Amino acid sequence: MNRLLTLRYALFFALACVTLVGCKESAPDGMPDTVPFTVKVVDGSKGIADVQVIMNSPTATETVAGTTNSSGVAIMQTTFKNFTKKGVPTGEYKVLCVKNPTVDHWKTEEELNQMDVGTRQAYFDEWQKKNEELEREVPKILESFDNSPCSVTVSGEGEFVVDVAEYK
Repeated sequence: MNRLLTLRYALFFALACVTLVGCKESAPDGMPDTVPFTVKVVDGSKGIADVQVIMNSPTATETVAGTTNSSGVAIMQTTFKNFTKKGVPTGEYKVLCVKNPTVDHWKTEEELNQMDVGTRQAYFDEWQKKNEELEREVPKILESFDNSPCSVTVSGEGEFVVDVAEYK
């Protein structure tokens, strides 16, 4: 009896392992090969956290993006047809860095819900104006695909450093 029970457990475990390995999602056709790549966003020697980094290639059909951690490093990932994997396809890229400063709301959700449309719009207009007046950690020029002066050629594993002090 124990031998039969052990055999059943072994068979169940083997089937579970095969099922789990077989269920791994595979990359869609056309997904480009990638190489490990990071972008570090700094101000002098200080890393800047929470910067959205986007790498754009005029011929790309995929999205390459990452968000910086507390050290200012973004581990870049490539998304193609809703499939994401770490790394960047080789090629030429414009690099954008976006971090919009945000003012905390001074009205509660309940207060906002009680406002009429005109009052609510005036509140959000004022909130937006205050956001635009805040000092920016990342200059606006680095947010524009048309105007960003940052570009990089990815030919293999590597890191690209963007020092925002150069663009202030």
